[in-house]
Amino acid sequence: MNKIIRNVINYTCKNTEQLGIMVEKEICNITRTKFNTKRKYTNIPEEISDDINKTLGGDFKRMKMKHAGHLNKEYDFLKQKGKTVSIKTIMNGNKICPQTIGQCSLRSLNNKMSLNIDNKRNFKNFFLENKVEMIENYLKALFCCDTMVVFQFKNGIVYIIEKTDDVIEFRNLFNKKLDDIFMTSKDINSWKESNTIYYVSKNKKKDIKESLGEIQIHNNRDCIKFRFNVNVLIDMINRGDINNLKVKVYNLKNKYNFKIDSMKRSELCFRSFNYIGSKMKLLDFIESKINEYIGKKMDEIESFADIFSGTGVVAYHSLKRGCKRILTNDIQNYAYIVSSVWTTKNIDVDKVARLLQEINGENDKLNLDDISATEKDFIYNNYTDISQEKRMYLTRLNGYKVDKIRQKLDDLLKNDIINKDEFNLMLKILLYAVTSVSNIASVYGSYLKKFKPCSLKALKLDVTLIDSMIKDNSNSIEHSSYNMNVTDLLNTIDLSEYEVVYIDPPYVANRGYHDNYHLLETISRYDYPKIKGKTGLRDEITTKSKFCSKRDALGEFKMILGKIRSKYIFISYSSESVVSKDKMIEILKENWTDVRCYEKNYQRFKSNKNSNEMQSKNVVEYLFCGKLK
Repeated sequence: MNKIIRNVINYTCKNTEQLGIMVEKEICNITRTKFNTKRKYTNIPEEISDDINKTLGGDFKRMKMKHAGHLNKEYDFLKQKGKTVSIKTIMNGNKICPQTIGQCSLRSLNNKMSLNIDNKRNFKNFFLENKVEMIENYLKALFCCDTMVVFQFKNGIVYIIEKTDDVIEFRNLFNKKLDDIFMTSKDINSWKESNTIYYVSKNKKKDIKESLGEIQIHNNRDCIKFRFNVNVLIDMINRGDINNLKVKVYNLKNKYNFKIDSMKRSELCFRSFNYIGSKMKLLDFIESKINEYIGKKMDEIESFADIFSGTGVVAYHSLKRGCKRILTNDIQNYAYIVSSVWTTKNIDVDKVARLLQEINGENDKLNLDDISATEKDFIYNNYTDISQEKRMYLTRLNGYKVDKIRQKLDDLLKNDIINKDEFNLMLKILLYAVTSVSNIASVYGSYLKKFKPCSLKALKLDVTLIDSMIKDNSNSIEHSSYNMNVTDLLNTIDLSEYEVVYIDPPYVANRGYHDNYHLLETISRYDYPKIKGKTGLRDEITTKSKFCSKRDALGEFKMILGKIRSKYIFISYSSESVVSKDKMIEILKENWTDVRCYEKNYQRFKSNKNSNEMQSKNVVEYLFCGKLK
């Protein structure tokens, strides 16, 4: 038989879930059935669409399926007579998870499998002592549907696996106890997170040990994951090691090498702040127009300065896309902390991870009876319901934990156990932890009168964020971060050294960022400020940004545009801002040439569902561009 020669085509996809949704949508197109889902999706690349249609179109049409994605069941499609179909997509590799129990918390697993196990170590013991039963339960969950279609894109193979009977189990073909047929790579003492499951079969006279799958029990988050090796499963089905299943194999025209977008995890981090004016949803628009205007891609841009960086999503995007020299700046201290450390330069990652885990270990032991607050515990005393004003930003225990962690970080820095960059990284992880348990609708201008479910969870530092927050190529990236008023920055830093300067000035007409994120500012500074009012705002002299003032905004723009001497300038602005589009173009032309304005409609930021219902839901985002005269 001639070897099949296929092209390898590279694509970038957000994540495995997105790929699965795209495939389901394509099957709906083939079968001319309604695509029932509320999940966000993009259309599958045309090459893959054509490949699936030509290879499997006839089989899918004969199945006469209806999409059931909206039902949130273990199946994705329904056939005639109530028969069910599950769709599995594998980007790279060969692992697939069973439905419902393949990836879930210990609590959820207890409920679904009728167990009563109170911690991860006891679960490990239980699994090792009952491995046959557990593996069979996972196998039954995997083949819970009448038909399973597995797309293994890296190899260009599709498997259609049909059940011939409801009883799916391993067959004992070797006159051995089933317990001896299954082995694990690790015992209870050596099992940290991942443990490989081996299936022992016979090939002529000797035993063959095959990697059937793996079970992962994450140390830093409540997740137990079991994944089967689909290639080994298919071999076992064909040999008869697993009964009542039959397999059809299809070869796609091409092999597809998917790269998961590295922005995914970091974007989730940025989103947790729900930052007013965030450009998260506009990153593709901004990048494409910068590339179009300059005539080259982001990785070809020599340097990029973001002087109103906020949480830094645009600058970080340019770094992820390959720009090697980055500047960020913001006057808010918490924003500076979030965008201050993006590389491993000056960071001992292992040390930081160990210290964070130690802090988590100390905090895990705390309960309400352990609280012995002093006047030093500023967050507990002022931003929990123990305060005189009963401010319900955090539960008492979480507020107390914030104080203990924040004080610990100061001690670590003071005693030279960590350096400033390591301090900033650990503080950034604390700020993300606070946002995940804060009892607010969106921003910190006010708190909710009742604790919402997520705010009742225990505050925990997510050690796994380290890998997504910093980039391990410190020798090739230069990142400078500042915590300055923009006027002071322009008087201090020569921005002519930067090829691109990006400006996203504030234009919030009511409360400024210092009020909307005051709690994060206080935690980041930990400066025991005087506070005021029912919500505990920082009682300091703060003035609304001149960029938000109809009287001052034009003058401020003229001032900074006159001082900046970069090769290119880009300004993000809104149709709701105080300076008109025509006026912006006019003042840009005083110092810049080839002035353009790109536009994009996007959804307005709302701090809660009920805010300003009378306002239009959409606004226009402007991106002004210019070259230095």
